[in-house]
Amino acid sequence: MTKEEIEAFVIAMIEAGSNVQAIGTTGYVVVEPIDPTDREAYRRIELVSSAFGERDHLKDKIIAYLHQLGRVVEIPEEPDTGRV
Repeated sequence: MTKEEIEAFVIAMIEAGSNVQAIGTTGYVVVEPIDPTDREAYRRIELVSSAFGERDHLKDKIIAYLHQLGRVVEIPEEPDTGRV
């Protein structure tokens, strides 16, 4: 996959039924469908994932794009206890 394909990838995943979301700024998830009981969605998501190919090298750019779309689950920061 190329960086020019990121938008098409995310759109295709959404259309396949994926609840694609960034997890903070550290990662993203694509496999879980919006409806976990939709067995067909798992197949569609896998087909889209395979069609776009390797994308690990674009992780940060995919995360940034998902943030632009508001498709992000923020990770709460741990309170600073002052202990080392």
